[in-house]
Order: sequence, then structure tokens, then C-alpha cells
Amino acid sequence: MRLKYLVIFTILLFKAPLIRSQASLTDSLFHPDSLRHIVEVLASDSLNGRFTGTVENFKAALFIADEFRKAGLSHVAGNNGFFREVKPAWFNVIGAIKGKSKPGQLIIFSAHYDHVGTNATNPFPNDKFVADDDQIFNGANDDASGIAAVITLLFIAFTGEELGLLGSQFLANELEPDSIVALINIEMIGRHELKNPRPYITGYEYSDLKRILNRNYRAYGDKTEKEFFKIDPYTKSFLFTRSDNYPFALKGVPAHSVMLTSPEDKYYHHPDDESWTLDYQKIKKVIVGIAHGATGLVKGTDTPRRIKGIY
Repeated sequence: MRLKYLVIFTILLFKAPLIRSQASLTDSLFHPDSLRHIVEVLASDSLNGRFTGTVENFKAALFIADEFRKAGLSHVAGNNGFFREVKPAWFNVIGAIKGKSKPGQLIIFSAHYDHVGTNATNPFPNDKFVADDDQIFNGANDDASGIAAVITLLFIAFTGEELGLLGSQFLANELEPDSIVALINIEMIGRHELKNPRPYITGYEYSDLKRILNRNYRAYGDKTEKEFFKIDPYTKSFLFTRSDNYPFALKGVPAHSVMLTSPEDKYYHHPDDESWTLDYQKIKKVIVGIAHGATGLVKGTDTPRRIKGIY
């Protein structure tokens, strides 16, 4: 099914139909306590690490769908409410705000809500930990932190990322690539190293999205900060190909991940990736930065260069 009319526009600042003022947006949706609540629910022990296909993973999907509903997002025709089935018991969660000026074009904000579960389900044998007191890989930073941003800016929560980008591959094959102006995937924004306190863009060299985000950030956000979004300092870790932006990039979409955390982070795929380890003020700053940076995309004044030559 082609979802060409699935118009995923962010509720940015003065563009938001549900937000009365810029101050109310920052104070309510972007408040660190609101972000903390989302992360604490998704990273709770009761959700058992959110492994794809489990009851707990579906409970996480239900929670995200309810947050989409509260934010005033619409269902997409052909889906089951906010759910789009990838395979039995696997669901992407999708919500939309339909654009008025260019309703046939899409801007997608995404993150993945699955994680590796417990010691019993973790698909990465080298990452297994033996801890009698904690067998649950809670995934607070990976990627409940990204979901907190997507619920605020919105719109797609992918499943199956930890099992090989399965949810994003499914949707990338359904959508018409030429209708997607850009995809901004939000991944692991809850912790940072002191030497790298700013978010970075994976695969930044393949399009001019980084330049566009920084230009708009200066125009609509902090005019004194020359470059809020940095180049990826971890290119040897191949992060561009390891997250849900990649299936769309393969089709030419300017699709990149915004990240803050190092791939060498000590809590990555670790049972101690808990909600209390995250910096919610920093998460807020990254989300607000993305909101400002994407303003030109949402207005229709910016069109990033298409990606070519990736196989």
C-alpha cells in the first residue's frame, strides 16, 4: 500500500495547532519532567527490555500510541489506528499531522522503541552480562530517549531495529521515496561525553541536511551558536548504516540520525542503561535544537540534497 498522503510534519513552535505559544511548548512538552516520565515508563523493569514480538514490546507500543493520541496526532488511512503491522505481533507506531501547503510531501521524525530484552533474549552474544540482580536491558538511552523526542516532535516509532532495522525496512519499501523530503532519526540522546557535548549527524557527508539544520538553528534558536549539530566523530563505527535512517537513505532520501551518545558508551546494550543515568536537560536541549533546525523543512523553504551512490 502506498502511503503517499502520509504527511508527517512536526508540531514546531508557532506551527503547532495544539500549542498556543512558544513558551507553552517549551514549558510543557519539552519539560525535563515530561521527558523523564516517558523514559521511565519505557525503560521500566515491567517492560522487560521491550524485545520485539513480546507482550512487553506491545505494551510499549500501546503507551506510545496513547501519547500520540494525547498529542493530537491523526491515524493514517489503511493502518489499524496508530499501528502498522510489520509481521504478526510486530508493529510500527505511526501518527500524522497533515500538511496544508504541500500535502503530498513527507518529513519524518523517527526513533525505535524496541530493545534487546533480557539475558534470555539478547541477540548479541558478546554483549551478554551475568548479573544476578539485574537481567533486564532497560534501554533508557537506546532508544527510549529518542522516543521521548519523537513523541514531542513526532511521528514514527519503529520496531525491530535491534534485529536488523526490520521495521524501518518494511516502511521504506511501502513509501514513495520521492515524496519524502527528509527523515530525521533520533537515536541515543540521553548521555554524552564531556568532549562531545553537542549532537552529531551520522552520514553528514551524503547530503546537506546538517548545514540546513545549523542554519535554521541560528535563525530560529541560538543566534550566537555557529554550529549546534556537529559532524559524526565516530565514523569508524559505521553508525549511519546501523540505525533506522539507513533503509530510507538507500532509496535516496536525505535520512540521517541525530545522536549524542558515543557508540563506546559504557551502558550501551548493558543492563545499567537505566532512566536515572540520563541527562534530561540535555535531552530537552537536543529536542529543541532539532525543532529549531527543522523549521525550514516544515515550512517548505528547505529541500535537502538527495543521497546518491549508497549501496
